[in-house]
Amino acid sequence: MRPLPPLMAALALLAVPLLSHAQTAATPEQMQETRAVTGELLKTLSGKLQESMKANGPAGSITVCKTIAPQIALGLADRTGWKVTRVGTRVRNVDLGTPNVWQHKALGHLNADLKSGAKPETLEWSEVVTENGKSTLHYAKAIVLQPQCIACHGTASQLAPGVADKLKLDYPHDQAIDYAPGQLRGAVVISRLL
Repeated sequence: MRPLPPLMAALALLAVPLLSHAQTAATPEQMQETRAVTGELLKTLSGKLQESMKANGPAGSITVCKTIAPQIALGLADRTGWKVTRVGTRVRNVDLGTPNVWQHKALGHLNADLKSGAKPETLEWSEVVTENGKSTLHYAKAIVLQPQCIACHGTASQLAPGVADKLKLDYPHDQAIDYAPGQLRGAVVISRLL
């Protein structure tokens, strides 16, 4: 076999770094790291919410979702350098929970999978896209409404005492009611460079 001419060899070497940056899928390790951060957010939030529900009841626990959940997400984002948030299929917090175009698409996929019989605990959707010339993983982990969630997300007759008034005060544009257990409430979403 003939060696490459020097100019061709140099061009081939220059192309290697360019090709290595064109990642089109997350590695299993990157997916596991992403799932771990998502799991940490959900576990920490669930623990804080359960503590508050016991101590303060549903109306007094709305503060957990309003202030503590964003703090947990911000702490994880600071630690990882990723964008970490929660979005809803019906928005409660218009400043933090309104899905962007990709997140809206992910919610559609998650909802379709849920309606097709997928187990709620397995529901996730991800995509690697190129943004500003860099490969970015967008990941969404479903949040499916549990029976205890109807105290704050159910129909008007299902809301716990004081919840409707607290929602009007804290979330005047709230749309995150009238859910039933088993429905898709939203997702934890992460965006990270690969």
